[in-house]
Amino acid sequence: MLAKRSLIEIIHEILQMDGKRKTHIMYATALTYPQTTRYLDFLKERGLITDGKDDRGGQVFMATEKGQELSKHIDSVMEILRLGERDA
Repeated sequence: MLAKRSLIEIIHEILQMDGKRKTHIMYATALTYPQTTRYLDFLKERGLITDGKDDRGGQVFMATEKGQELSKHIDSVMEILRLGERDA
């Protein structure tokens, strides 16, 4: 079972999935469809992601420059706090 993640951890996971479809993001982050939609809308409203089309015409999501910068800052904080490490 997955440990409960914070809003920041989920946002970080989504920002790292550049060029992925909503369904891929949903399964990779273990969110429901409505949760995934809310997170994607939240990130789009704040200019952290944008959407486009892949080569087959499907909707994909990409981190904007602002989103990439945020992801780097989250990486730094997680490294300092060692949040990426799980105790056995």
